[in-house]
Amino acid sequence: MNLLAGSTGFLGNNILKELGLNKSPTLALGRKPIPNLSDDSQELLIDFENLDQLSLPDIDRVYLSLGYPLIYHNVMGLMSASLKKDFFLVDFTYQLEIAKKAKEAGAKNISLISATAADSNSWNYYLKTKGMLEEEIIKLGFESTNIFQPGHLTGNKFRFDIVLADAISIIFDPFLFGPLKKFRSISAEKLSVAVVKNSLHAKAGINYFDYKDFI
Repeated sequence: MNLLAGSTGFLGNNILKELGLNKSPTLALGRKPIPNLSDDSQELLIDFENLDQLSLPDIDRVYLSLGYPLIYHNVMGLMSASLKKDFFLVDFTYQLEIAKKAKEAGAKNISLISATAADSNSWNYYLKTKGMLEEEIIKLGFESTNIFQPGHLTGNKFRFDIVLADAISIIFDPFLFGPLKKFRSISAEKLSVAVVKNSLHAKAGINYFDYKDFI
């Protein structure tokens, strides 16, 4: 049984669909009813503020795709103190607690959706938090830890900042070569296929995936 956190989000819902196409039974966590459940999946509505009370069945794999809603300049590092607090709660605290619960329920394989250039020492709070979470997930000692580090996800919402980011990606992606290639944008559909494929056939140890692994 898979456990998916973030199944109502843009990427998480694509991962849920892909798991369904692979006939891989999934327990999808959420605050509200979850769309696009396959016949092999079921939902579990939870209160994220009381994760200590979360009770799970036997779990084989866990996917972490929770994300606090941000606008483009937040991702670039501009956040108020209150936004930093809310972002950290969702992207770090909630996801780490779910990972711990999944491990207690027997999960041996974990897949974390992080970000390109995630680094616990970064000046950028978004990337700093992502890097901190990567380190804490690794410390949990899953048999297989899979960390996916995509760049900008295209087509998320019809919103000015995202449309602008998509346009910038179209212009600059062809010029990102060598070590910069990992910063290229990727569609949620392609990324979800890569996440599921690599998690279902995961190697033991700590595995990192970036743009070259998504295409």
